Amino acid sequence: MKKQLLAAITLAAVGLTPSNGRAQPWHYDFGTSTGSFATPSGSDSTVFLSPAEPDGGKPRVRIGTTGGSFNLEDQLIAFGSGSYFRGVAPTSTSVNKFSIYNYSAGQSFTLRFRLRLGASDGSASASSGTWSLFVGDGPNYSDNSSFSGSQVFTGIRWQFGAAGTIAMQYRNAGAWSTAGLAGVSIVQGQNSLVEIYGNNGIATLLYTLEGGQAVAPQSFDIWIDGVLVGDDLPKGLLAAASAIDSWMFYGESSTGNAANIFLDDFAYTNGIAETRLPVRLASLFACAVDANTVTLSWRTLSEVANYGFEVEKSTDGDFFSIVHGSFIPGHGTTNTPFDYSFTDHQAEPGVRFYRLRQLDLDGTIHLSDPVRVEILAGTPEAASGRFMLSQNYPNPFNPSTTIQFSILDPQFTILTVNDLLGREVAVLVNGNTSPGTHAVSFNASGLAGGVYFYRLTTTSVSRGVARSEVKQMVLTK
Repeated sequence: MKKQLLAAITLAAVGLTPSNGRAQPWHYDFGTSTGSFATPSGSDSTVFLSPAEPDGGKPRVRIGTTGGSFNLEDQLIAFGSGSYFRGVAPTSTSVNKFSIYNYSAGQSFTLRFRLRLGASDGSASASSGTWSLFVGDGPNYSDNSSFSGSQVFTGIRWQFGAAGTIAMQYRNAGAWSTAGLAGVSIVQGQNSLVEIYGNNGIATLLYTLEGGQAVAPQSFDIWIDGVLVGDDLPKGLLAAASAIDSWMFYGESSTGNAANIFLDDFAYTNGIAETRLPVRLASLFACAVDANTVTLSWRTLSEVANYGFEVEKSTDGDFFSIVHGSFIPGHGTTNTPFDYSFTDHQAEPGVRFYRLRQLDLDGTIHLSDPVRVEILAGTPEAASGRFMLSQNYPNPFNPSTTIQFSILDPQFTILTVNDLLGREVAVLVNGNTSPGTHAVSFNASGLAGGVYFYRLTTTSVSRGVARSEVKQMVLTK
């Protein structure tokens, strides 16, 4: 029997939200765009970076008058997912700033992000400069001035020193301090996951992270790679019980513009996340293999206390039930991206909706947005000349990926891969192709990391109708 037309929906940067339906946390990453913002000196931009999620504030960059830059780079080093953000500190106190400001405010917050400090190539060889993080409220998060202590609730400073060292301090009232900092710290040339829980209210707030935790009023906790390194650290000078709605990274005083900060995969809230911020999905898609089989594929950017996944299915997109035997174990807590897949062998022709039910180790459940997949039930002749090109899987990939396409009548088919400049780098298919679903492997071991495009062009043998479709994929190296 001839296989039916494949249909697939791909969701980029899909979030898993708690099953009670709350929209937070906000997520912010840098997609796959590349570019630099460095001139003119003393300039700023609110359009260099992509917008934040609704109510999640406005991204802004500002370059001082003594050099440095902000850069979007796609895996020039192995860090984060897709493109990451690299900031270069200026040579003086004319600061360089990256901020997200004026998100929906709250008296507490949770902030998580990937961090690396070092030279421009990510190595542990920068010996001068400072990068700081400030969380609070006020015009300083959207102007060109030096930081104002009265607008800072949480302040953390990383000072670059000789032999790849980093000295970490926090803002205790109006001064920098190390009192209460212990355990794991940041070192140059290594990727870290930083999590901060801040409470500017009047009551102690509880959360779960490596067991039950509490953060006292007017204090904050700092976690690095799952280790509590600062417990109930006192706040800066921001007035008690006032709202918090902005955060900012702040570079200064680096001889030769040596101090670099690498950032990616932000998650933040305007309250304490009672359970650890959930798994972050890079992609989720579903495709029909034949009239009775649907395959789901997804990729996580990071996982936090992830027990595993179950797959749910629906005929209307509203009422879902768990697919029997669909449980797939997660990877606990990890900074490493992972790819998953599940095949439903009890699918039926027609429209179906699928979603992920992710379970934390403490039993908390998070649900993904649903994806829609359709198998055409008619004969191939009813849709003569039609085809479908699927998103490659995995994506991002290194070095191999699979591209799947489906056609409903004999076609002369050409499948090529091109770089960002339009240059052809590979021809994967070039000839007559029979009806059905086809999967083609692509090995990019000889290519540089970055964004590529694959194009499927088909010409119907019987009708002479030509069609073409292009999709994007990301090679990470």
